[in-house]
Amino acid sequence: MRRVGALQAVANDVTNRGVSAWLLAAVLLAFYLGLYIPGETARLLTTLGGGVWLLGVGVAAATAAVHAWFARRDGTLVVRDEAVLGAKVFGLLMATAGMSAWFARALEPAVHHGRHLLPSPGVTWSTPVLAALLGVALAMGVYGAVRVLRERGDKGAMLREATWVLLAAQLATVTLAYGTHLFDPGSAPVAGDHSPRAFASLLYLALDSKWTLYGLLYTCAVSAGGLYMLGRYLHNRYQVARTLVVIGVQATFGFSVPVLLKLFAQPQYYLSYFWPLKIDAFYPDNILRDPAPFVLWSFLGSLLLVPLLGIFFGKRWYCSWVCGCGGLANTAGEPFRHLSQKGEAAWRFEQASIYTVLGLAIVTTVLVALSALVGPNSALNGVWWSGTGAVSQWRVDGGLHSDAIVTVASKARYYYGLIVVAVLSGAIGVGLYPLGGTRQWCRNFCPMAALLGLIQKVGRYRIRVKEDMCISCGLCTQYCEMGIDVRAYAQSNETFVRASCVGCGMCAEVCPRGVLSLEQRWPGRAAQRAKPAAGLVQLRLRK
Repeated sequence: MRRVGALQAVANDVTNRGVSAWLLAAVLLAFYLGLYIPGETARLLTTLGGGVWLLGVGVAAATAAVHAWFARRDGTLVVRDEAVLGAKVFGLLMATAGMSAWFARALEPAVHHGRHLLPSPGVTWSTPVLAALLGVALAMGVYGAVRVLRERGDKGAMLREATWVLLAAQLATVTLAYGTHLFDPGSAPVAGDHSPRAFASLLYLALDSKWTLYGLLYTCAVSAGGLYMLGRYLHNRYQVARTLVVIGVQATFGFSVPVLLKLFAQPQYYLSYFWPLKIDAFYPDNILRDPAPFVLWSFLGSLLLVPLLGIFFGKRWYCSWVCGCGGLANTAGEPFRHLSQKGEAAWRFEQASIYTVLGLAIVTTVLVALSALVGPNSALNGVWWSGTGAVSQWRVDGGLHSDAIVTVASKARYYYGLIVVAVLSGAIGVGLYPLGGTRQWCRNFCPMAALLGLIQKVGRYRIRVKEDMCISCGLCTQYCEMGIDVRAYAQSNETFVRASCVGCGMCAEVCPRGVLSLEQRWPGRAAQRAKPAAGLVQLRLRK
């Protein structure tokens, strides 16, 4: 029997809810809380004080109790396991609380010589830190290069091992850019200077933002995970094409284009996001602020492109090919896809939560739009509330006005951004990859996924099942990141479409007999469905 190496043991632990998976989840949760809501996180921790420990105990106890109730119902209750779960949840919360404060300070440091994250003149990261990070990068690069040479002749394996080399290059580049002056041009460009050196200087200074750093790290994660995906599924043209498009969209529309717009003093606009995912696209202040081509693109994309392509191709054209959230899930998050929750309870929660968020997105958009009509003889920029103090409405003419609808709209806008955008899409959506699988945001909370799912039900996209070929291995269900019981449909010879399906194609990829295939076909032209077995009646009710 082949002995498992140390790296493989860690990989198995982190992808199967081991101790390292809980630690990784704490780091991710803390990073997103420190990135999106540093002020709110600091205020909460200050208010709670020592009570944060009591809150952690309460949440851990409640989580263990709920899990125990479901386990007792299923006849799998083990008291020791529930106690261990409670301890892990408590540790997760305490680690997240401590690290989130550190991330908040690290991502928004005091300004020195006009710089935030980039090193000030004459200042660099400490030598031990630089040596450690660059040493790790060098070790990863050498290890990856040796592995690539060892796999010569197997293109897929070479690409997978080359992921180590790419990660090493990314780590070294970020370390040198933010920890040293290697890329520092030394002086700001002079007004009117259009030389390549001036452009390079502007590009370097554009890195001095936590959102640019986040975009860079996000793009690195998608590209590194995408390279691994290419190596793993090099034999599958659909997966190869989908992965290349996801990497390209993130690298261009998700990072490069916004940075370039910033260089030319334009609003940082993300062309790959539409309403309701990009809820502020329809806010009056953004409509008045953004250049006309961007506003036109938002309206045409949200009101025409999204539903039209959804009818013909289902939600996969966006959720699996364009969206950055889905792109991260299907690249860097690929090792966690088998952890997605299955079963009736998970499905009922999904149905309640995702359409609730869609409803909140619609209500918030309408309220903010209606607030533009408040106040006579004045054009406005929008409404805003910082979470504390009075709410306000800013107008182009500089006047300030506030009344009931402005107050409601301002608070709706703030709380939607706080809860849905920051906590659910960021912290929960990515932070729980190691514990609950990928697509937590896409499956349970994304308003765009909810909208496209409704369109998909009446469109052409569906998964075709070849009759009488399923051997009930269960791989399709196991690897479905959206928690769909694909095997039940295959067993019943039932070609189907589900609102939650993102069309990743992984069920068709892992099927050993080629039973499943993704296709576009109008419902009236679909093959006659066989009558499902009696045991599948409950599943049919869930569609």
